Amino acid sequence: MKPIKMFGLAALAALLAMAFVGASSASAEKTALCSGDGSGCGVSHVHETTLSGAKGKLLTSIVNVECDVLFLGDTTEESGAPLVIEGTFTYTNCGSCTVEEVGGGVEIKVLKLGHETSDVTGEGEVHVNCSGLNCTYNGEGLLGTGKGPLLSSETNGSVTLTEQTAKKVSGLFCPSTSKLDITTTPLIATYLGTNPAPLLMACIKVERLTGKGLYKKDNGNGECTEMTGTNTRDGEYELAEVKPTLAVGEMACAVVSAGFLLQTNSARTLCTVDDHPNRLGIYELGKISSLQ
Repeated sequence: MKPIKMFGLAALAALLAMAFVGASSASAEKTALCSGDGSGCGVSHVHETTLSGAKGKLLTSIVNVECDVLFLGDTTEESGAPLVIEGTFTYTNCGSCTVEEVGGGVEIKVLKLGHETSDVTGEGEVHVNCSGLNCTYNGEGLLGTGKGPLLSSETNGSVTLTEQTAKKVSGLFCPSTSKLDITTTPLIATYLGTNPAPLLMACIKVERLTGKGLYKKDNGNGECTEMTGTNTRDGEYELAEVKPTLAVGEMACAVVSAGFLLQTNSARTLCTVDDHPNRLGIYELGKISSLQ
């Protein structure tokens, strides 16, 4: 397992202080990063920091070490149970002290517990060098509790570790244990949801601009046939992807080919921001005629 750093564990947890959807951790559902509360899942890049004016603190009987912490990383896959994120931490503004990671990059595991709550766990080592303190500590057993934007006092979410134990690994005249205090937040609001079910192909009948679809017929199996010319677009149907929870006869805001479309935003059920007559969006509103 790659090392997980003491300050970094808490910092990453803040980035992942997200809204959660259903199920306890015991269910082992796959989780994914999302740009919205239950939408925009599949986010892979994460970037977060400690709060302005509130550094991460390592509290020891010799000296208290305070640093600003920055994390930059990426998920190893779109979803996981738990979700794994790899990246690097930077420790700055530590006064007369230096704080450095021991080993390579960072691997942290995130597991949802319920609405707006997450566990972030890991283990690893960090070297702290100050006047009177030159020690390596192990962050094994540290547990970050994240709160999403809807529960946190921070706009983008937060996580707090209060006096959690970081054990000594090596060093002369070091306290056998030290305590970690830290609160962190993501640079942008980032939510955690279940891995979204795959979309289904559908042939939808265009509702907003009758007779302006790219296809003339529906074969009844979620496929549109007899494509019109892109300049004429005199068909009734569009081939699109829709949410698997939708059924034939229901309205759908569907993703179709860019450049000839009606809408610019979508929840897969309702379209917003009408771009007619320029049709520069990537969505089309219509009634599902057939599904794959």
